[in-house]
Amino acid sequence: MSDFAGHDPSDRSPGPGDQDRLHRLDLGLAEFGRRVHQIGDEDWDRPTPDADWTVRDLVAHLIDEHRWAPPLMAGHDLDAAALIVHGQRGTDRPGDDWDDVALLSRRAFGEPGALDRDVSLSGGPTSARHYLAEMTMELAVHSWDLGTALGEDVELPADLVRGADDHVGQLGDLSASPMFDPPVEVGPDASPTDRLVARTGRRPEWTA
Repeated sequence: MSDFAGHDPSDRSPGPGDQDRLHRLDLGLAEFGRRVHQIGDEDWDRPTPDADWTVRDLVAHLIDEHRWAPPLMAGHDLDAAALIVHGQRGTDRPGDDWDDVALLSRRAFGEPGALDRDVSLSGGPTSARHYLAEMTMELAVHSWDLGTALGEDVELPADLVRGADDHVGQLGDLSASPMFDPPVEVGPDASPTDRLVARTGRRPEWTA
C-alpha cells in the first residue's frame, strides 16, 4: 500500500482532469517499467538512494504497491484486500511480475467511474483521485531511485514531475513520516526532477 496512505487534501471532483491524472500514471508506469527491464543479473544487489533498500527491494516494493490497487479500487476493505494480495505469488522473473501488476493496476484506475470512489487505506477512507496521485508520485520518485541506482542521469518527463511535485506540495513536510528524511536544499539551476527528489529528502548527487 502507498507510503502516504491516509492523507487526503486533494480535489474529489470529476472532470477532464481525470485524463491528465491517468496520463501521468501511464508515464510513471512506463518510466519505472523501462528501468526494471534494464536490470542485469549483477544489478539486483546494488544499493539505492533509499538507504536500506537494494534494487531488488525497491522493485519488490513497487510490485507489492500495485498488487494492492485492484482490490482497493474494487471497494474491498483493508482486511479483504490483504487476503487477496497475500494470496498472490510472484515468480523468479521480477520483470514479468512488474508487467503483470502494472497492467492490472492501470486497468483498475482506468475503469469507468473508478476515480469517483473512496478507497480504504490505513488512514481511513481516501478519495481514489488522491490515491492515484500518491501512487503516481511514488512511481516518479522510485523511477529516479532505480535509474540512479543503475548509474543513469535521470530526468523524468515534465508532466510526471509537475504532477508529483504538486502532490508533494499538498502533503507538506514529508519528514513528519519516518519513511522520509528532511527536504534537501538544491541550487537555483537544479532541474525539475532534482527539485522533486530533494523535496522527498533525497540527494540529487547521490551515487552508489
